[in-house]
Amino acid sequence: MTPTLLLIEDDAALRRSLAQSFELEDITVIAASSFVMAKSHITRDFSGVILSDIRMPGKDGFDVLAYARKTDPDLPVVLLTGQADVPMAVRAMAEGAYDFRQKPCPPEQLLEVVNRALEHRHLVLKSRDMERQLQAGDAAATNFPGTSAPVVRLREALRQAAALPVHAYLHGPAGAGKRLGAHTIHALTTDRQRFIALSLRDTSVDALHTLDLTRQPTDLSIKSLDLATTGQQDALLTLMEQFPNLRVIASSPHSLEKLRQNGLRDDLFYALDMMQIDVPSLAQRRKDLAVIFEALVRQTVRGMNGEMREIPESLYAQVVARDWPDNLPELRNFARSFALGLNVQTDATKRAELSLSEQMSAFEKLVITDTLRRFGGKSATVAEALGLPRKTLYDKLAKHSLRAKDFRKPSS
Repeated sequence: MTPTLLLIEDDAALRRSLAQSFELEDITVIAASSFVMAKSHITRDFSGVILSDIRMPGKDGFDVLAYARKTDPDLPVVLLTGQADVPMAVRAMAEGAYDFRQKPCPPEQLLEVVNRALEHRHLVLKSRDMERQLQAGDAAATNFPGTSAPVVRLREALRQAAALPVHAYLHGPAGAGKRLGAHTIHALTTDRQRFIALSLRDTSVDALHTLDLTRQPTDLSIKSLDLATTGQQDALLTLMEQFPNLRVIASSPHSLEKLRQNGLRDDLFYALDMMQIDVPSLAQRRKDLAVIFEALVRQTVRGMNGEMREIPESLYAQVVARDWPDNLPELRNFARSFALGLNVQTDATKRAELSLSEQMSAFEKLVITDTLRRFGGKSATVAEALGLPRKTLYDKLAKHSLRAKDFRKPSS
């Protein structure tokens, strides 16, 4: 989303000068000379922030502030005045202004204030969008948020599975969300009230034969299909034959073809093969880590009926830069610790708050890692894609303890 600034200033020369300064920083400026001209842009869905002069003919900056606060209390308004008036500044902040600056204000200071306000506005709108998804009851969007290609494909597959009366098979690494995927399919289905979850690791053949099933449409989630014995496979096939309204949603870390090579019966393979769903790891969803983390924090807060804490940008950067080998359980535990106000640490030593240089270093490592993965660890190609001399790339690899060979795909 392009950052947007609604600039309200009656002095035409100053208005043009300010607009040019912000446009040079890739901020879209909507310029207005009065409250009347700006009013139509001040809406609850306005994605930007407001920068307004205080002293203007007719309605002044305090009128702008009052109208903005009435329209949306979370819409940041930065006020400017040409006179050093302490009582005016106190009034501005008391009435809810995001910030107050005296003209002439150094451009870098004004830009810093506006950028902070834009970040705040972005977080507010993102939080509202997440709440709308929760209220809309879209289990796919709620349980698997994000915009990366793997998660978009996953949501589409889960919705398709929910709409079809066929068995399904979910595969992916431990902790990626296969069980959550099974729950999502059930939640998206309107005609199935019963949901039974079992793991073949601790479910006997006798327990499968005596499972309490009726003719009522039922979803049966079967975890660890890779551990299925011959007897368990026979019992599952018997259940599928006896209960036509039973939908089996099986899962394991491996592809169905691999299970077949390891002894999965052909008839069970073909029963599940119609709907195979790949559940990506968090490494494959790295682009979505920030929004996944916020969703997990929000779930914890809602479960406690508590207040949603503001998540520092430095913590978002830390979450995105860190590897999560245990996937959702590990990230969920981290999110719960933050939501509960516990001492959040990463890599056993780093505090949640990072300096600017640490955030930049973490982001640099993320970009290099993703590029290495994308090009299979080919250093020359990676250096060219990043626009770096090869020696500079090698220096950065050493700095971040990365090795190109770790990303090379094994030759077949």
